[in-house]
Amino acid sequence: MATMELFCAVIVGLYVAVKLKRSDARGAFLARMAFLVAAGWLGENTIIHAYGFYQYSPEWSVFIDRVPLMVILVWPMVIHSAWDLARALTTRHVALVGAAIVLADASLIEPIAVQAGLWSWNHPGLFEVPPIGILGWALFAWACLVAFQAQRPWAAVLAAPAFAHASLFACWWVFFRWVDGTVAPWPVVTVAWVLSVGLGVHAMRSHLRDRLTLSDMLLRMPGALFFFVLLAMHGRELPALVAYAVAFAPPYLAMTPWTGRTPPETAASESSAHMTKS
Repeated sequence: MATMELFCAVIVGLYVAVKLKRSDARGAFLARMAFLVAAGWLGENTIIHAYGFYQYSPEWSVFIDRVPLMVILVWPMVIHSAWDLARALTTRHVALVGAAIVLADASLIEPIAVQAGLWSWNHPGLFEVPPIGILGWALFAWACLVAFQAQRPWAAVLAAPAFAHASLFACWWVFFRWVDGTVAPWPVVTVAWVLSVGLGVHAMRSHLRDRLTLSDMLLRMPGALFFFVLLAMHGRELPALVAYAVAFAPPYLAMTPWTGRTPPETAASESSAHMTKS
């Protein structure tokens, strides 16, 4: 576990270092990350205490009450990078698009992490992960990103945990408690691949890669590769899980501007800034 935590620390450190190097508002970036750390710990720790749906492996090195320190540091990177992509992809419904990206990330991360023994759930679901557990991260992320978009990132510290509690409670009692059971994997794998191909084709036809930078996409790749390594180590004997995980790759590959060129909007703003300085 110590080696895995070291790799997590390197991934988070790399993300923060690159963002600080590229940012003209380093203080604002660090503040957002700090607010996400505080909100993430408060939300997750109180949810574990309140509902007892899951628990982390005791092999994690450092805990802050019920949550490992490294997990508290990793999730802000996931949410912030999703916000960066959402802002590049759209000017409307940024929080919703960002939450959808986090939903996709959590859908990949959760089954692999459980298979690797990083944490475990006390309710059944898909690959031993209840769907509400995946949805919870998207709901939490949406509340955080609403605060970011409103330029009140500090509001996420209390608002996001409160919204996560209320929405999870409502979702459970209205819907998920009635369908609480093991989910057959292969039908979900089929749906995942249909969605993957559809989103990949949409990304190519809409030229979404023209709105993104190669560096933004590359910043997310170390985390993705980390979980695919965990999959190779702990899930290679589960064909359904492997097929499910690989289905997440095509849309991201279709959105990545492999030429590394600067999006037109960014290039125009940089040119304008250069002329102003001149």
